[in-house]
Amino acid sequence: MNTKSTPEGQSTVDGLLNEMVALSRRFGEDPEFTRGGGGNISVKADGILYIKPSGTSLSTLTPQSVIALDVRPLLELLDASPERPVGGGTDLVMQVAIEARVGVRDDRRPSVETLFHALLPERFILHTHPTTVNAVACATHGAEIAERLFGSSVLWVRYTDPGLPLARAIRDARRSHEERTGKAAPPAIFLQNHGLIVAADSTAEIDDISARLVATIKAHLAELPAISWGNVQRLEAEQARAALGAVGPALRALLATGSRLKVVSFDDSPVAVSMAGSPLGREFALVGPLTPDQIVYTGSFPLLVEATADAAPDRLVDTLTTAIAARAATEAGAPAIVLVPGLGMFAAGDSAAQADMVQQVFLDAVGVSIEAHRLGGIRPLSDAERQFIERWEAEEYRRRVAVGRSAAGRAKGLVVVVTGAAQGFGHAIAADLIAQGGHVVLADINVELAKSQAASLASEFGSGRAVGVALDVTDDAAVAACFDEVVRRFGGLDLLVSNAGILRAGSVTSQPVAEFDAVTRVNYRGYFLCVRHAAPILARQHRTRPDYWGDIVEINSKSGLAGSSRNSAYSGSKFGGVGLTQSFALELVGDGIKVNAICPGNFLEGPLWADPDNGLFVQYLREGKVPGAKSIEDVRRFYEAKVPMGRGCTPADVLEALYYVVAQRYETGQAIPVTGGQVMLK
Repeated sequence: MNTKSTPEGQSTVDGLLNEMVALSRRFGEDPEFTRGGGGNISVKADGILYIKPSGTSLSTLTPQSVIALDVRPLLELLDASPERPVGGGTDLVMQVAIEARVGVRDDRRPSVETLFHALLPERFILHTHPTTVNAVACATHGAEIAERLFGSSVLWVRYTDPGLPLARAIRDARRSHEERTGKAAPPAIFLQNHGLIVAADSTAEIDDISARLVATIKAHLAELPAISWGNVQRLEAEQARAALGAVGPALRALLATGSRLKVVSFDDSPVAVSMAGSPLGREFALVGPLTPDQIVYTGSFPLLVEATADAAPDRLVDTLTTAIAARAATEAGAPAIVLVPGLGMFAAGDSAAQADMVQQVFLDAVGVSIEAHRLGGIRPLSDAERQFIERWEAEEYRRRVAVGRSAAGRAKGLVVVVTGAAQGFGHAIAADLIAQGGHVVLADINVELAKSQAASLASEFGSGRAVGVALDVTDDAAVAACFDEVVRRFGGLDLLVSNAGILRAGSVTSQPVAEFDAVTRVNYRGYFLCVRHAAPILARQHRTRPDYWGDIVEINSKSGLAGSSRNSAYSGSKFGGVGLTQSFALELVGDGIKVNAICPGNFLEGPLWADPDNGLFVQYLREGKVPGAKSIEDVRRFYEAKVPMGRGCTPADVLEALYYVVAQRYETGQAIPVTGGQVMLK
């Protein structure tokens, strides 16, 4: 009887799915067992296999995302004729699995390893790639170590190509064990150079078995000598800073395959530096791929740059350029991981999330190599095993789905720094750039609010899409640190939106000098300092890829186009900003950088105007700037009446101008009014 044919049966299935999802998320969120979303899980009920779709992360599985398959055709395939290619770019397993789907069908695929989930008789099946277990699975003498540690409680399966061959290998290993011992096959399976399968009739058993396996191996490793890296090259702090500032932006351009540059994340953790800067570390990094996951997400081999640790930045970039061009001309293609001696590791992707996944998976592979070395030696995949994965369309599909479709929109793929982005115009600009596909650094002196806003945006739009960073635009060291952080996280930037600004209204005869200086420091000096540190990054990207152009946009004001009574500090700083914009544009055009200003009208709804304690409505009422005004509403009506279009400026108005100046290719040095007709250029 199919349990789903009755309300009681459906309730049973729903309960099993909820148990499976809870188990999936526990293991998917545990870095010991899962990186890059890898692994798989299933549950069986009355002849139906409910399994995670290919490319979906264990940590994000839901009951609704599970695929249901009829078990019978899957089991029939195990004893059918030998595997043969079929049309459509996939293999026989995938064709049968797709045809076995039950219920609503869509374009999602079942797992490439569906067959062994159907084969194993236990209700719950969990397949993961634990770092600790893979240390044994990828060790030269892994089978002997597993036998010594676990006896007959673990089944060892030699490396076999995924799909039907692996499912049959598991079937045959189980039969051989049962014939040899007279006992049922054990619930834990070590897959050589692949991972771990645990099968049980309850999720509690899977939790317990998995924990015991890892604990036993860790206890054994604790008895072995630690790794000694030997002499590790590491640049001095200032040398490293200069090298990073050159290498990160250059790699974004060198590794780009489309109109947008790559996102490149940097890691100078001790392991990353040791990989690039010590003989033993290089051995671990270059030994070859250990698992299919490593090939799928990071490529088979990283690129180790042969350069001296103290090479000048320009010389280092020249070396990178030559090495990447040579690598791209080979079958290996462009690298996803680049190791620079003395500096560390760079991971490249089309998004921050993809770059992070590349980094996680590669570091895990290195961790496995280290522990396998301690266990007596490393067993990488053979050339034939590696090439099967490299060319297997099913694994390429899994990688594409796991990475996800790249965000679409007018800012797709851009890395943007927005200053003063914790609130007001800056936050509205940052939020829309993220919604339009960008990666945005929310830089603000109120770092806690910036980080909180970034976390909220990242939870909505995706990991790495929004980052909060501390920035006091008046402090040269703070600005330098901010852009250093941008290079570490993203490799560089494509657009600087210099938005941070303050306004203090007051008469020239009575305004405190300290207020005048504060306005000038933020609005004028702050713009100068941000361009001072952003321009070299943008210039490096252009030098590496001459068809690439970067952008700097100052959010200026209508007060930068026409004087403002009792507002000389602000208006003067904004006039100065237009002068800086024109001067920067003339200077930086040879570096492939367009520089423009946007001059909005009054944002009457933002905190600059509407703050009840110190907004401009309050300030102007207090200063008597609006003749006859008795209330804040009188001040508001006065300013609305000045606009031919009858309203204040909004973030949407400014964003239209921003997207225009970034998209166009033949304007620089412009100050574009967005004022509803209040200020018109002659």
